[in-house]
Amino acid sequence: MPPAKRSSPGRPLVLVLLLLVVLYAAMALSGASVPSLGLDLRGGTTVTLKPIATNGQKIKSSDLQTAENILSNRVNALGVGNPEVKREGSNIVISLPGKNTQGALDNIGKTALLSIRQVYESNDPSMSGALVADTSATTAVSPAPSVAASPAATPSPTASPSATPAPATSPKAAGGSAPDIEPAGFVRAAASPSAAATSAAVSAAPSASPVAVPAVAETTPTAAELGAYQALDCTKDQQQVAGQADIPTKFMVTCTDPQTFPAAYKYLLMPTLIQGKEIGSADAALIGQTGTVWGVNLTFKSAASSRWANFTAKNINKDTAVVLDGLVKSAEYIAEAIPGGNTQISGNFTHSTASSLANSLKYGALPLAFEPQTAYTVSASLGSSELKAGLLAGALGLILVLLYSFFYYRGLSVVTVSSLALSAAIQYPIIVLLGKSINYTLTLAGIAGLIVAIGVTADSFVVFFERLRDEVRDGNSLRTSVEKGWVRARRTIVSADFVSIIAAVVLYLLAIGDVRGFAFTLGLSTIVDLVVVFLFTKPLISLLAKTTFFGNGHRLSGLDPHHLGVERIAGSGTTLTRRVTPPRKV
Repeated sequence: MPPAKRSSPGRPLVLVLLLLVVLYAAMALSGASVPSLGLDLRGGTTVTLKPIATNGQKIKSSDLQTAENILSNRVNALGVGNPEVKREGSNIVISLPGKNTQGALDNIGKTALLSIRQVYESNDPSMSGALVADTSATTAVSPAPSVAASPAATPSPTASPSATPAPATSPKAAGGSAPDIEPAGFVRAAASPSAAATSAAVSAAPSASPVAVPAVAETTPTAAELGAYQALDCTKDQQQVAGQADIPTKFMVTCTDPQTFPAAYKYLLMPTLIQGKEIGSADAALIGQTGTVWGVNLTFKSAASSRWANFTAKNINKDTAVVLDGLVKSAEYIAEAIPGGNTQISGNFTHSTASSLANSLKYGALPLAFEPQTAYTVSASLGSSELKAGLLAGALGLILVLLYSFFYYRGLSVVTVSSLALSAAIQYPIIVLLGKSINYTLTLAGIAGLIVAIGVTADSFVVFFERLRDEVRDGNSLRTSVEKGWVRARRTIVSADFVSIIAAVVLYLLAIGDVRGFAFTLGLSTIVDLVVVFLFTKPLISLLAKTTFFGNGHRLSGLDPHHLGVERIAGSGTTLTRRVTPPRKV
């Protein structure tokens, strides 16, 4: 074999130092200092949703795939680190790491069937907000009127005056007289007509809104619908009407959503004006002049935008309700004509409730109804115990590797310890940065992958050390043995690590759940092992070979003559002589 070319160990060590500086600088700039932990380590909630076949509807695989995509979008919109949405047979399993996630899961699983309907009658004494155009106009609308609007501004009940009893004087105060005053704090938009003009326009245009309702739509409530409304007690029957069928051409009898209304009110709503599928976008935002009130900005698609502009121009000061999954999510009066299709929903919203409504509207309606099958919560204390157990297992494995290295390789174990420490120092910021950038979370299975990778890294050391010893036994100097042993060892190291990487990639692609976390950390650790062996382990041994302690074969160096089976080591660069054992006499 030709003499091995000696390489300078300084350059690779400088590259390793620069790599560490870059990784930790990036971690500092990201603002993250600890890895993002998964559900099994920091606690969280998992729920299994089962699809429900309604009205003879068959559960199709395409519908399940659509539902899974919509649920994934809703979960990701929450900003929770490494949420997981997966199918198990016909069920969909959602997992959210962290605290207080059960409420988020409840909202995610809603079918989100939306409709915007005109209020025909209600016992709600005060609507929760107003619908205005989403512009930068200087006029403002009170987010929560404290009293009912004047009778002159209330909607006429129907296009057919003789077909049904008229609603109460004010839809917001059924059964009582409304004061003939404007709502407290109400500021009418400059372009809005006066109350008298509005009343005249309303009488000229039927409030059933033919532009919004197909020809087959009901124009008046049936006796059964009126009876159902009168018999409804939302303090008791609120859950019974939740999730009811939303038939666009029919009147709807329903209640308010307890998540957004402080009290239970009942509503009799006219046929649908706008359906959820006609919404282009929805976002939670601070609205109003003060910028302290939360609401939802809506943008309708083109056809719905024209229909909405026509309706709002003819029905200023009339009451409109946003219905989500069979319950009134918010109720507003139309404060002004909205010609552009960009609409604001204001009311008693917090950031959380406004974001929840916006996300439900933004990502559309689920094609199937779901009901929770199983739900379990991993407490933070249990996750902490599992994390401690995983770290303890890793520490024990590391200690055993180091003890073996100290016992068998003695001084060379310094290389093992420093290489393993460098590997950990490189992997830590990478995992932290992945958690910050792509929401990667470290799970118990991922920790298991890191522990297994300790053995993969130790194998690289064993291969190199044994090749080095073989070259020394063949009579080469220590420096020459380092170079020749590295040339022969690196092929084996690369081959073994490459096989480990292939196994990790295949496992990651084919597996699901926590097994993918194991495969990911195993593959990452193996790649880092290659970097450490090439840029640190080999250059470090080259430097140690120049020292007296290792070059002269100190008995604690791991290269002492007796341990290697040679007669003596005269010093660094000296040819070693193999000890010859005399033949045994027979």
